[in-house]
Formats: sequence, C-alpha cells, structure tokens
Amino acid sequence: MLDVMRCLDEELTQVPAHGLKAYMVLRVLLDASIKALEQGNAEPQTFDRPTILRLCESKENAARVNPSRWLTQSMLETFLDARKGAILARLERAGLQEIPAIGTNDSDGGSGIQRLFWLKTRPVERDTSKQEGVIGSSAQIVYTRSDVGAVKPAWWLRLLFKNGELKNRSWRGLSLLLVVLIGMVMLATWLVGGLWSVALVDQALTFRQLATAFFMCGCAWVVWRSAYLPWWQLVDDRVIKVPSLLLSILEDSAELEMYRDSEKSPWTRFVRFTGDCPLCSGRVSLMPGKPEHKLPLVGRCSESPHAHVFSFDRARLSGIYIGPRPGS
Repeated sequence: MLDVMRCLDEELTQVPAHGLKAYMVLRVLLDASIKALEQGNAEPQTFDRPTILRLCESKENAARVNPSRWLTQSMLETFLDARKGAILARLERAGLQEIPAIGTNDSDGGSGIQRLFWLKTRPVERDTSKQEGVIGSSAQIVYTRSDVGAVKPAWWLRLLFKNGELKNRSWRGLSLLLVVLIGMVMLATWLVGGLWSVALVDQALTFRQLATAFFMCGCAWVVWRSAYLPWWQLVDDRVIKVPSLLLSILEDSAELEMYRDSEKSPWTRFVRFTGDCPLCSGRVSLMPGKPEHKLPLVGRCSESPHAHVFSFDRARLSGIYIGPRPGS
C-alpha cells in the first residue's frame, strides 16, 4: 500500500493542481497516509469534513462555508478518475496491481456523526468505459451562488448597491436608472457635438478629420459597451457578466443578477456563480458562450475552458455538458 501511495504522491507532486479543492484535500489525506505507513501503522487515517476544511482553507473562509457542501465524495473520485491514466502508467512501471481510491463510512452526518474520508487501495480494473460515459450529455454540474456582499462593486456604485444589492423599485434603483439615462444622453451629446464640429470645418476632408471621427466613435462605443449596455442586457438575460468598469479593482470576474424576492419585488445584485467540474474537479466559472456556443453565458472549467463546457440554468443552478463530443 505504501508503494501505491508513493506513486500517487509522485503524480500529484510532478503534475500539481494548486488551488483545486480536490487536489488540496487529496494532499491532506495522502500526506497523513504516507506518514502513518512509514511508521508501520496500516490503519486508515480518517478525517471528517470540518477538519479537512480547516486544514485546506483560511480560518475566515472555513467559518462561513458549509463543510457538507464544500466537500463531496464524488468530487474526489472525479479528480482521481481524471488522473487515472497517468496513475496507472506509474503503477505499471512499479509493477503494482492496486490503485488509490477514496474510502468513506457512507454516513450522511447527524447528531455527533460525521462522514469520514481516507485513502485506500483497490485492484486495478482496466475499464475505460466509465470515463467515456461521463464525457457526454449526461455529465451534470451544480452551481453555487456566492453570499450577499461577497462581490464588491466599484467604489462609485457602492452608494447605490448596499451590501452588493439594490432594490429596483426604491430611491436607489430610481437613482441608478437616472444616472444611466443621464450618462447615455451626455455620451450621445458629446459624440454628436464632436462629429458636428469636425464636419463644420470649411475645408476638404482630411485624414486627420477621419481619424478624429473614428477615434470619437471608438471611445463612445467602449463607454457604451462597458458602462451602459450591461444594464439593458440585464433586463432580458437576467444574468450577465459584470464589465471590469463596474467591479472593484480587487475582484475577479463576477456576474450581475436580476431576481425577484418572496414578495415579487425586483432586485439587482452583484454575485458570482461557480461549480466543480464533474470531469476534472476544476473550478467552473461563467464566461461568454461565443464563439463555440450561441448561449450568452456558459460554465467553463479553469483547467480546460474550451473542452469542459457546461450550460447554465439560473433557476435550478445546474447545467449539462455541452462541450466537444468524444472523438471530435
């Protein structure tokens, strides 16, 4: 068993996946198993979810995360399946007939009962049909929505978006609508006035005039697309990517979501939808569907953004695999 664990350690060390949740958890389980086996202790080194969470995440993150949702057995098994070919090659070179696997006590938790995880070994099964079956339309993903206030808007929007969200039918919502309308009018006035001043020059059309006109149109398009167009798209699409101009400089990519509360009142909030890739356990984030897909937003895996692609259903927080078909 020690030799099998060393082969897994060699694979994770030489081909790391820093930042992936499954990778961090496996490192915790693997390091504990190797240490115990080297000391002659063959007993499983078990860890419950809260303990693993504290070892993998900072104290602040661990305090606000549900351990049961943070770690699932399928996530670890998916990661090992994604590395199965490379692990098998290392085991063959070492003349071993067992492969690492995830062990659990299959407990759903409860009063004082926690699901435990450990590393074990099982006989090698030469079956590639499982992986091929996963990469198909049946591969599903579950998305999670970030907590309220987790995504920070740009400083100039924080007066309107209290804790990252805004009630549309309130003075803040009306103020935002007024700001957008005034900004659009000012942008159109600037563009028309600039083009008019260029056209009034009493001389033959010059390259400088053309360059000035194209420059003004380009600037107006960038401002329109970054600052004003997203608000109109949000009404139709309900979820859109947030342009960097509207996000805090310290934030990664995020989304704007329009939704209704229990009283059917419309709200708008800054949010981030993410999931764990069912093919490799990478982090899936929402990205534009183009050029491969007609959907405005799709889930793309950070490890393979053009191969591991999933649809996004905001109502059910789920999606299915829509990436390239096997063999294509």
